[in-house]
Amino acid sequence: MFKAYLEDFHDIKIIMPSNNLVIENTLIHALNKDQTILLTLQSYEMINEELHLYLHSDLEIEPFNDITIEIAKVGKAPLLLGKITRSKLFDQKYYFNDWLGHHYERDKTTFRLWTPVAKEVKIVVDNKPYELTYSHHGMWEITILGNLNGKAYHYLFRINTTFIETLDPFAIASDANNKENYVIDLNDTYKMQYGYYFDKDFSYPNTIIYEINVRDATSKLDIKNVGTYEALTNTKNTIYGLGYLKKLGITHLQLLPVLTFGGVDENIKDSTNKDFKYNWGYNPMQYMVPSGYFATDANNPYTRINELKKLIDTIHSLNLGVNLDVVYNHVFDNNWFPFEKLVPGYTFRTDEKGYLTNSSWCGNDLKTDHLMIRKLIIDSLLFLQSFYQIDGFRFDLMGLIDIDTMNEAYTKLKKHNPCLMVYGEGWQMDVMLREDKKANINNAKKLLPYAFFNDYFRNMIRGSNDILGYLKGMPLTHDSLFKLLTGFSYFDKEFDSASQSINYVECHDNYTLYDWLCLSSMYTTDKMYLDVIRLAMGLVVLSCGIPFLHAGTELLRSKKLIDNSYNLDDEVNGINWVVKNNLTKTLQDLITLRRSLMINKLSSKVDIKKRFKLEESSNLFAIRVYTSQYEVYQIFITNRYENIDKYFAPGTTLIYDGEKIVNIEVQVFNFNAPGIYVFKK
Repeated sequence: MFKAYLEDFHDIKIIMPSNNLVIENTLIHALNKDQTILLTLQSYEMINEELHLYLHSDLEIEPFNDITIEIAKVGKAPLLLGKITRSKLFDQKYYFNDWLGHHYERDKTTFRLWTPVAKEVKIVVDNKPYELTYSHHGMWEITILGNLNGKAYHYLFRINTTFIETLDPFAIASDANNKENYVIDLNDTYKMQYGYYFDKDFSYPNTIIYEINVRDATSKLDIKNVGTYEALTNTKNTIYGLGYLKKLGITHLQLLPVLTFGGVDENIKDSTNKDFKYNWGYNPMQYMVPSGYFATDANNPYTRINELKKLIDTIHSLNLGVNLDVVYNHVFDNNWFPFEKLVPGYTFRTDEKGYLTNSSWCGNDLKTDHLMIRKLIIDSLLFLQSFYQIDGFRFDLMGLIDIDTMNEAYTKLKKHNPCLMVYGEGWQMDVMLREDKKANINNAKKLLPYAFFNDYFRNMIRGSNDILGYLKGMPLTHDSLFKLLTGFSYFDKEFDSASQSINYVECHDNYTLYDWLCLSSMYTTDKMYLDVIRLAMGLVVLSCGIPFLHAGTELLRSKKLIDNSYNLDDEVNGINWVVKNNLTKTLQDLITLRRSLMINKLSSKVDIKKRFKLEESSNLFAIRVYTSQYEVYQIFITNRYENIDKYFAPGTTLIYDGEKIVNIEVQVFNFNAPGIYVFKK
């Protein structure tokens, strides 16, 4: 006959099929087991031949209570959940600032779930249902006696009239493809021997990030369990994988997402299987559960946890930090996502008409400024940091997240690790947030602990669809190139310091650098490709700020001229660790040179301007670098094949010849190929 919806704590909307009702004189009540509430008609309208009534209650109506709406001489209907979950008061009233998920003890386990709108909640543990009790601030709770270690569980809950099944938004373990969550004894997992990455002289410019995908690192190797945490762990003492990386000179490995994601079958890891699917992992489903896609046994929750912990511990044993790529801007399936099931309408951003926004281009955008979504984000970050000993976080599409969430996360994370790294994609994106609340690069000064991928650096050096780029011969004025090397500039603005600039020319997105150069007809020989890639790596490593390297740049990594390989196969994405004409030694020497020139010590604008000086008189681009040890270096950079002789004062030594570290006294030097050349006075 009609449907009634709770729109806010005092507001109800009724939709009826016609306007035969004598509206003004009709009594309408809200009934629960304890009282009868008279509703006052505020207004009404006809929409698509349906009558919409807007009513007010003087008494507050709690959404977790069963309420019946009675219209005199018409009938009764249950009060359904409406737009109340999107109201500011709802967000504030039900904020719950304590732990959620499960707390295991050998003789009992306590479960907590947040849903202020459910009328009933049950947990099914090992196929046996138990009823939870509503506590306060939207939190439901139960303690079940007995040893539940390793037991499967999920929730059943009723918001309107039927029960719905879901997983735990704060779960830490799952089986393959997220069918069940599991009770875990954290003390019964792999014991990590190494703590966080530590450097007594830690600063962002003193780090070098190397981005890698767990599967890509071993998918082309002839070893057991390729593409898994275990396979990568077992490369520690080889010439590839971790064994290769430990000799490179980098400080941090950035792992593409390793938390459970959609778009794959976690049980199928063999790429020869016709049902195998590849995915980078930017399809988040559970924020604290390691992906079974990279585990040797996706159905064993302990295996997933232990193998990830062992991989991280092994990386730490090499004195390398581990940064995780995390995705808090959208989820894989908004209809499946447990938080949205439990509190419909609360989880995602909506436009003025109530439709989901699509700023992430993935069909939904997390409403990070809602207090409990913020809590989910921060609690998961803290758990990953403490339990898995994660050193830093790279935030995917960080510009879609609000500044308050990011700053609160940093404050809490920093308490546990003095060498914490936080950075992300700060693109300016069209999201339903005030401009001054977006965690994007334009608000960098409000996010001083965070670093940002510097697309100005990338576009000017590498190029883009609209810009030719220095590597492809685009001329840059000496002032422009100097601006890039100093590390605190992006487009027409400046960072607070070079510590906020992540300098890069290639990452997992878009073409690899080698493929990008192959698309040009400029370079016709192998030597030309090597020259230009050496130049690119030199500009990244010898610029002030944070150097960022995509796995395989120095190995001339190709993805067969494909610019977006997120769901393609191992043949496209896998890394060939042993290749002819690789530039590994060049990269190692550049990293050594960065430290010799003490560029890794420079962050503030004052220090950089004091120690970096542009040589205005040189026809070649040249700068002088003054170290704190009173040493003077000259760096010459060119992107052209042309013969230019440069004469030097007696006592000048060439220490880097564009390919490697050398020690050659020179009086004249012929610059004849693209590259970076370093001299010591």
